Formats: sequence, C-alpha cells, structure tokens
Amino acid sequence: MLKGRWGRLTISVLLLLAAVSVAVVWVWQQRRGLAEQMIAQALAERGIAPVAFTVSFIGLRSISLSDVVVGDPSAPDASIDSVTVSYSLGELMSGHVRSIDVGEAGVRMTISEDGLSLGALDPVLKGEGGGDMQLPPVEISSLSAEIKTPQGALSVSGPLSIAPDGEALAVSTNGVLIAEEAEIQRISPLHAVGSARIASAAISIAAEVSVSQGGQPGISLMKIEGEYDNASKRGVLRGEGAISLERDGMTLAKLVPALAPYYIDLTGAVSYRGEALYDGEALSVSGEADMQSLALRQTAAGDARMSGKVKFEATTGGSTVPLRFDLSNVRVEDMSRPERFAPVTIEGPVTVDKGRVDTRLVVRSALPAIRGTRLSNINAHYDIAKGEGGIIADGDMALAPGKLELQTVLPFLKDRVTQTSGGVSYSAQAKFSHAGLATSGRATLKDLGLVTSSASARGISGVVNLGNLLPPMTSGVQTLTIRELDAGVPLERGTVSFELDRTGLRLIDAAWPFADGRLVLASRDGSALADDAAFLLTVENVDLGILLKIADIPGLRATGHIAGSIPVVIRNGDPVLVDGSLSAQENGIIVYQSEAGDAAQTEQTKLLTDALKNFHYTALSGGLSGNANGEVVLRLSLRGSNPDLYEGYPFAINVNVEGSLADLFRRGTVGFRPLELIKQHPEGPGAP
Repeated sequence: MLKGRWGRLTISVLLLLAAVSVAVVWVWQQRRGLAEQMIAQALAERGIAPVAFTVSFIGLRSISLSDVVVGDPSAPDASIDSVTVSYSLGELMSGHVRSIDVGEAGVRMTISEDGLSLGALDPVLKGEGGGDMQLPPVEISSLSAEIKTPQGALSVSGPLSIAPDGEALAVSTNGVLIAEEAEIQRISPLHAVGSARIASAAISIAAEVSVSQGGQPGISLMKIEGEYDNASKRGVLRGEGAISLERDGMTLAKLVPALAPYYIDLTGAVSYRGEALYDGEALSVSGEADMQSLALRQTAAGDARMSGKVKFEATTGGSTVPLRFDLSNVRVEDMSRPERFAPVTIEGPVTVDKGRVDTRLVVRSALPAIRGTRLSNINAHYDIAKGEGGIIADGDMALAPGKLELQTVLPFLKDRVTQTSGGVSYSAQAKFSHAGLATSGRATLKDLGLVTSSASARGISGVVNLGNLLPPMTSGVQTLTIRELDAGVPLERGTVSFELDRTGLRLIDAAWPFADGRLVLASRDGSALADDAAFLLTVENVDLGILLKIADIPGLRATGHIAGSIPVVIRNGDPVLVDGSLSAQENGIIVYQSEAGDAAQTEQTKLLTDALKNFHYTALSGGLSGNANGEVVLRLSLRGSNPDLYEGYPFAINVNVEGSLADLFRRGTVGFRPLELIKQHPEGPGAP
C-alpha cells in the first residue's frame, strides 16, 4: 500500500518536472520574442516611443540588441547598430544590470530657446515614465551626434563613457571630434577630452579643447568649464587658453578656414579668456585677448607688429548686441625697413553686425617724449558678403622743434629733415573690393618750417592732393608757397610746383624773385629725393646793381642784368654747383673803388684797378662751381674800357674769386678779393 502511494507521488513529481521542463524549453525557445516584448514595454513605460530593434542574442548572462531605431525610421532621433547588456540572474530580477556596451550610435539634438531636446528621447531628460530600473555603466565605442543651435549645426563624434553618479550621470570621453556642419567652416574641427555631469536639475562640463589633426589632438586651444540649469534654462561656459601662430605651423587659415581666401599672414602669440552666458533667451559672450608681438605681414600697407589687449562682447537672441571688440592701448610697430612710422597705440571699438564690420579708432604716439599725442582718427567699414569696404583717416598736428616733429613720427625722414615746425592736417581714403584697392589723400601745410642738410625753409603753405597713397602719387602738379628759403643764397616769397609719380618726386618749377629778376630750380633726371638728385638752376634777368647791394661788397657797384643756368647736384647731402654759366644781357658799368686798389704794389695791378673805377663793359660772362654750403669758385670774364683811362683803351679781364657763397650773401663779405687773381694782361697794341 505504502509502496503504491510512494510510486504514485513519484510519478506525479516526474510528470510535474516534465511539464516544467517542457515550459522552460518553450520559454527558452521563445525568449527573444518575450525579451523584445518586455524591453518594448519597459521603454514605453518611460515614454520612449516609437522604438524598433531586434534581439540578436539572449543568454543567462547577457542580451544583445541590433538595429535599434528611436523615432521616425526615415529620420531617427537615435540609432544604435549593436548594444549588449550584461547581467546576472539575480541582478536582472531585482531591476539591475551590470553594464551596457554600445557599438556605433547616432543621436540628434536641438538647442533652442526652449532648451535641450533629444526628440523621442526627451522623456529621459525629463525623468518621466515608471519603473525602477537604474542605468548601469555604459560604454559607447563610437558616438555620432548632430547638434542644431541658433548659431549653426555641429557634429560631435567619438567614444563616450556613461556611469551613474548618485542621482546623476557622469559622462566622459578620451577624445571626441567637434566640427561645424557648414560648407565653409568658421573654425577648424576641434578635439575635446573631458567629462560632464548630467542630472535632472543641472548639467556641468569640464574639458580641454585642441585643434584636431587627423581626428587626433593637436595644438591645445583652451580649457573650458560650464554649468547649465535645466529648470531656469540658464547656463554659463568659461574658457581660457593661448596659441602661437607660425608660418610653418598653426596658421590663421588653418584655425579659421573662413579667413583662408583673405591670405592673412599672421604670426605671433595670443592668450585669451572668455565667458558665454545663456539666460534662456539670449546668448552673451565676453572676454579679452592679449596679443604678444602679433605680426601682420604682406599687406598692402606693409608689415606691422601688434601688442596689447582687446576686449570683446556680443549677444545673440533676445536683445541682440553686435559683436564688439574694444582695443585698449594696442601698440603697433612698423616692421618695414626703413621704418616708415614710429610706434603708435590704437584704441577704440570694432563692431561686427549683420555681416558688416565697422570701426572708429584713435591713433596716438607711443614714443616716450610725446606719448599720448593724437596723430590720427580712423573710421573704417567692411562688408563681409560683398568683400568690399573703406577706410578714412584724418589728423591735425601742431609741430614744434624738440617736441612733435615730422621726423619723430615718420622715421624715414630722419637724417633728411629736422627742426620742423608749423601745422600739418591731412585726410586719407582707401576703398577696397575684389576689383582692387583705390586710395587718395589730401594734406594741408600751414606755415611749415624745416631744415635739411642742403637748405632750410620757413613758411611753407598750401594743399597737396594725392591720387594714390600706395605708392604715394600726386594728382598732377601741386604748388606750395615758401616764405623763406636759404640754400646758400637767402630767398623769399617763392613758389614750388612739383609732381610725385612712380618714378619719384620731380621738381617742376621752384621759383623765387631775386634781385629784380627770378631764380628757377627744376629737376633734371631722376627723383628729387634721390641721394644723387640733379637740378638745373636758371637765373632770369637778375639786376647786377641790386645783386651787389645784397652782397654788400665794399666799393663795388654795377649796372646791367645777367641770366644763365647753373647745374646743381646733391652730393653727400650738399648742393654742388657744376660749371654754371652766366652772362650779361646788355652793356653796363662796373665801378670798383677800395683800399685794395690803392694799396696795389705792381704797375699791372694798379692799371687794372684804375680801369675798374669806371669800367664800361661790352661783355660780361662767368662760371660758378663748388659746394653752395661751403666754398665756391666764381670765374669772371670782362671786356670793355674805362673812358677816363687812356682814351677808352680796351681791356679783357679774367678773374677767379673763391669764398663762401652763403657767407657772401649773409654778411656781404668774407674776404672776397675780386682782383686778387688777374689771369690775363690788358689786350691791345701795347701797354701805355
């Protein structure tokens, strides 16, 4: 009986085990379909739908999904090619898993006035849905994120690690690539290494950003950190860094590809720091850059070096504020040789608004002796889309010796000009476009005074119009007035007409009234500014009587007029007279009475001095040569007679006179002895 009872119990247990085994086998066989139902239900409970996926493997320790698509299959908000979830049976039954490994994943994100959106994954950000399953550590081997912002679209790609951090998620990466999704990128692709903490209340981030080189970290740009509050939709991002630009290394075109068409040759170092604030409506950016010998080369204006601070700020969205740069005491030095301008400082704003750049700058001297003196005001604009713009510069300088002088602000004038005084005002314009560069200018001189190695001038006044600035060329012939000029001979009330073209400066007609006649100086071959400049001095109808009064040589008087020409060349900065030729235009009289004649020791000398006491010349000619700032030689030839001597016996007299031309006209005499050298005896049948 007992035996039969135990037999029936055993049979029942075996039948139950068989039924359970059959059920387990059936469940195991149906495990993929059941898992798909459970996962879909779990995601739906969390508000994530629609979702499509395939369970490719399920075992006691892991489950693998493939072809995961969240959202519209034609434009999914997220996609994963493969994901493996590892677990133990006990962890799975308690709502936990050990880890999640993701292969290639893609996600689409939008940042707008409404904040951050992940499309169909938004419930994850909002913490909606039921269930108590907690996220385990997640490893994504390759994430590709498309991020749309009001400032443009970005792509982020690279590996990502996600791990629980209390009630938040800790996200980190050992390197993601960030690039603009634009035909012309404003900035080169970046490589970022860092971490973020994502919670329902806030998001924080810290990273180091460098320029990407083949998808790998290259030159470091900056370190950034920031926070974003989900409730208030407010955030802040701070960054700082430094970079060195080199011709054979990192260039501006590599860093900012949008600037590549402009061929900006920029080298040197710059450090910077900035902050971006987002208040839910507007994004505000501010900061400053510190330039350290930043050299701008190969421009139409030549090479220059800049050092100093530039502050910047901008706001987009809400109450938009254009991008603005404020230059504060930025030092600019000329790198061209010879140096064209002395170091200056620049201050003022530069704004960028709706594709247009505008600036209003003040240029001041950076030289210690005249530091802070305003030299120029600059107004400029540039249309980025059209690639055209313009610059207007103007200034008004009061010059004074030992203070503000032309050669101090324009070093190329050193050793050429000194002791400048008076006033100079100017304006200059430049227009540039794809068609080229057009420049012009205008300078007004007011009682300008200066001293050069060959002359000194005072009272230079007039207007000079320039048809081109690079290189400088005048708009045809220009004329200035000069109150006083001293180039060995003191001159007054002159006019100077000149022209500056590609061949250099040409003196067309520099004319001064002189001794009731006129002196005219004009360029010969080459530029008037050349070290070996050549000129021709023309003497027109000069009255000998007035000329001798100017010279004030004791005992010497004359009548008549002379004319001729004297070639002049510049040698070592001095005007040198080369074989000038002068002659009388009509007959005249020379009267010379002095102690020199009375003290004559020889009969011939006494005869000649007696003849010159009332010499009626029929021919007078001479030559002039020598350094006008030093010693000159006057060769004089006279033909005529004295009606009071030997019944007008004819004489031919040749005389050489040596001395300082400048001192002759300044003081009247410097030891000139006109009859000291008599080179030829009286002509005729014989001496009486």
